[in-house]
Amino acid sequence: MMNCPSCGAIMVWLNGSVLHDPPVKEYKCRRCQLFVVKYPDGNYEAKPIEQNQQQQQ
Repeated sequence: MMNCPSCGAIMVWLNGSVLHDPPVKEYKCRRCQLFVVKYPDGNYEAKPIEQNQQQQQ
């Protein structure tokens, strides 16, 4: 579980589940439309979700 670095909301975990816990995790914030990649060492990269990607989902 991860909170959004921008607004603090709980983010949606995109690439894992209880049974599958990958080392590099991807999250999405539904409130501020931020995409975050979290690495095993605790560092993360955040970037806004592009408009055309939102329309596909």
